[in-house]
Amino acid sequence: MAIRKPPEAAEEARRTARRNAQKGGHTISPDILIACEWVILITSLDANDFPTNDVLDLYRLRWRIELAFKRLKSLIGLKGPPGTHPDSARPYILAHLLLILILEPVIDEFEDSPHWDEAA
Repeated sequence: MAIRKPPEAAEEARRTARRNAQKGGHTISPDILIACEWVILITSLDANDFPTNDVLDLYRLRWRIELAFKRLKSLIGLKGPPGTHPDSARPYILAHLLLILILEPVIDEFEDSPHWDEAA
């Protein structure tokens, strides 16, 4: 499914695409600039059961969950397990998820705390 973005969002997407192309040292395709005008989602959901607006709402919710996990991972320092073997990776990840569960209710207080050098 494809939904046209508002003009401001499309222009911001074009700016980002141009900047990324410039950083990568390549020329941006006109097709990319056209694609910047759209939100394009590919799904296996049945269109009769899931209207476009419902799919967009689900995607927004999914994205909010992704951002919440990214924020929490950053706050507790979870970058990745120390190894790839399940016997060491699983406990490491589970311990960090436990930290998230413990800290999540009070995390806003930590983010608003003054920096140590400013608190002195």
